[in-house]
Amino acid sequence: MLKVLVVDDEAPIRQWLEYCVDKFDGFTVAGAAVSGDQGLELYRRELPDIVVTDIEMPGMDGLEMLRRMQKIHSAYMIILTSHEDFSYARQALSQGTAEYILKAEITMGSFQKALEKAAESIRAKGISGEESLEQAARRLLRQLASEGCREEITPEMLRRQGIALEEGPLLVADIWCQEGNVQSGLRRMAAGAPGLHNLCLLSLDDEHLLVMANLRQEGDAQLAREYFEKKNQPPFIAGFSDPALGLKGLSEALRTAQARCSLHFYHPDRHVFWREAVHVTAPRHTESWRASFSKELFGQHYRRAAAVKDQAIQEILDDCPTDLKAVKELCGFFASTLLYLTGEQGAGEEERLEKVKNLVFESRSMEELSGILEQVFAPYASGMPRPGSYSEPIREAVAYMKAHYADKITLGTVAGYVSFNPEYFSRMFMKETGLNFVTYLNNLRMRKAVELLEKTDKKIYEIAEQVGYSSVSYFSTAFKKTFGQNPNEYQLQVRRQGEGRT
Repeated sequence: MLKVLVVDDEAPIRQWLEYCVDKFDGFTVAGAAVSGDQGLELYRRELPDIVVTDIEMPGMDGLEMLRRMQKIHSAYMIILTSHEDFSYARQALSQGTAEYILKAEITMGSFQKALEKAAESIRAKGISGEESLEQAARRLLRQLASEGCREEITPEMLRRQGIALEEGPLLVADIWCQEGNVQSGLRRMAAGAPGLHNLCLLSLDDEHLLVMANLRQEGDAQLAREYFEKKNQPPFIAGFSDPALGLKGLSEALRTAQARCSLHFYHPDRHVFWREAVHVTAPRHTESWRASFSKELFGQHYRRAAAVKDQAIQEILDDCPTDLKAVKELCGFFASTLLYLTGEQGAGEEERLEKVKNLVFESRSMEELSGILEQVFAPYASGMPRPGSYSEPIREAVAYMKAHYADKITLGTVAGYVSFNPEYFSRMFMKETGLNFVTYLNNLRMRKAVELLEKTDKKIYEIAEQVGYSSVSYFSTAFKKTFGQNPNEYQLQVRRQGEGRT
């Protein structure tokens, strides 16, 4: 199964590409990004086999993203763009791109052919076989940090990848500098650290430098850490492992160094981390936070929804989970779900959602991330309008919707029921309920779907039909957008929780 990373700032195109990849045999979506910065981060984490990307995107463009990706490891690159000027193609091809497709011409069939061509190239040439020694070393170390190694790690194994570590005490440091283009300065600084020998310096990308070395004696680790604490030129963040007794501890040392480096997100005033416990990787109770938050919004209980968000944020601050991607995904869910369930449904709203997701993903500290959430939630601080404050026509309309939500009712249907012009009714409904008609109707359907998932053993397709969705796939997509998981996953989670209580 080949992993495909999709990068495009246009939501409809990005979602269509994901849909296609899931339909094609032999391929799976490794991730989807809305910007070059987000794409690069996903690339570092997932190491996909194929990248499908736009050229023009906010922030880092596609060409710069490809350039940085090629420094991490080789993958088959497909440029997807609306630009017909071949100069873009020449620039893209110079970055190692293997395919160039115009958006105006792409179809599901032509996209499948492009992916199959990529698969043939990967199998025939063996992209991993074309890797430089440095790229091979990066791949090995990423594997050790994420999965460990099934076979014994030996000096000979590492030497084949250009890593000169020997058996004996060792230390690992992950050095990060967000300014970029300062690798030479970081390397000079790291090379001067005392107490280290068999020093190996490996650039993970433009921002991260991995330092690995043997220690002549265990006390040398303290000398090295003190050396880095006194330095900060160029400005950097460093996370150190505990001293490992030998190569069998290399995997854990890599994980610890990288995890401690991520703690700068919670402590931006510090630049060296080496004592802190890093037991919590991802936010705890993520699924419960998502479900509780969505349920409160469905009931138009803004303050309770905000309280769920605040409790989750406090738990994150207490635990300092080191998987920053998971932290940002949860916080992005709070912001995007609030806007999705309370905003106007249209092109403008989709752009607003993408902008907020981008801000969340690119945040550099927990303080900055919390500030972004506060800005999103601020307009709702006074709470959502309550049904008791609705006028009689809107109360009648809501009662009709609750009785007929499973039918194919429309704005015109309900407006006619209360004897109002549809356009006037739409404005009135939005003003009094705080939600547009479509969002309110979908919320009613989702609330009933949640009730059926939690309290019955009905099949997903039965529930979809019962709450008014003729398409199971559309129901699943809408449910996942609201709860962050599809109906099957939600149902399994509820059943596991029920078994835990018994």
